[in-house]
Amino acid sequence: MASTAVSELVFFIVTLLITASAVAVLSDQTIHIVYGMQSSSQRTTDMIQENFAIINNPDQIPYDNGYVFYIKNTGSVGFAFDNTSISVLVDGSAVTGKYVKFISLENSSILVPGQVGEIVVNETLSGYNSITISLGTGVSHTFNFEV
Repeated sequence: MASTAVSELVFFIVTLLITASAVAVLSDQTIHIVYGMQSSSQRTTDMIQENFAIINNPDQIPYDNGYVFYIKNTGSVGFAFDNTSISVLVDGSAVTGKYVKFISLENSSILVPGQVGEIVVNETLSGYNSITISLGTGVSHTFNFEV
């Protein structure tokens, strides 16, 4: 009779250990899922907060020492407005250095919400073209136009 009680006690303890191990494994996996969701939602939040629109008329691109593209910050936070944080592609080719210039209203390197800045591209273009502008956070817009 004592041996039955001891064996039941051993089975009970083993059951508790197995249950505790399962809970620990599931808790660890849950934490990994939560961290992944937090990271993903933070990236999505950044992309929503840092947004812009290209507001040119696609049939009439102004030219002033280069083609002028107007960029409006439609997000809720400012973003860096210079060639180190914004990539410009014209017809799939990167435009850098002296061929692209960033001009903001107050000549600052930050484009605040609601503000319009200019990107001046000094390239030889003709016919139908496209420009793709990408922020460092991954927000990207493509604009098709004719010169």
